[in-house]
Amino acid sequence: MIADEALASPAFSYRISEATAARDDRIAAGGLALHAPALASSGGITALAAAACTLGAAMDARITQLFALRRPSLALALDAVARELLFRLADRAYARIRRDARKQGLDAGIETNPGDDDIALDQQPAVLTLADAEQIGITASTPGMLSPVRSISFVVALGHGLAGRSAAGGRCKRCPSRDRCTSRVN
Repeated sequence: MIADEALASPAFSYRISEATAARDDRIAAGGLALHAPALASSGGITALAAAACTLGAAMDARITQLFALRRPSLALALDAVARELLFRLADRAYARIRRDARKQGLDAGIETNPGDDDIALDQQPAVLTLADAEQIGITASTPGMLSPVRSISFVVALGHGLAGRSAAGGRCKRCPSRDRCTSRVN
């Protein structure tokens, strides 16, 4: 269904910027001051990578259509597959960031998504700007919700001696929604 109907147009963009801890729990990167207390207070950060990933708008439209056609089981199944595709796309973006960081002699820390404990959802527009997300068609509403819906953004601290994703237990172990998530990996 996904391939036959061309429902997924996966794309990601990212950018690495020099970063410095600023006052008021902010980290300065790419000409912006990002309010991220955990990142700003965790020494060793010399750069920040911001990334945005999307599956495009066709998936959103098809899932909405399936609900309208009273086919909720198929809509929910397609949504679950889309979520997994989006997570795998984010993994590819993180791997590319990690590779580029290594070329610069830097370690990649864990990724943090707007809306997680480490960075508020209202920081979404700044993350998208840092990631140059507009080039792949991702925008954010005032409260920080992404469009297309099947999109995700994150930042990765880069520096020396930072604990990476595997040392932190992976994406699910740190996620604030882990207890109620249907996609959790144990």
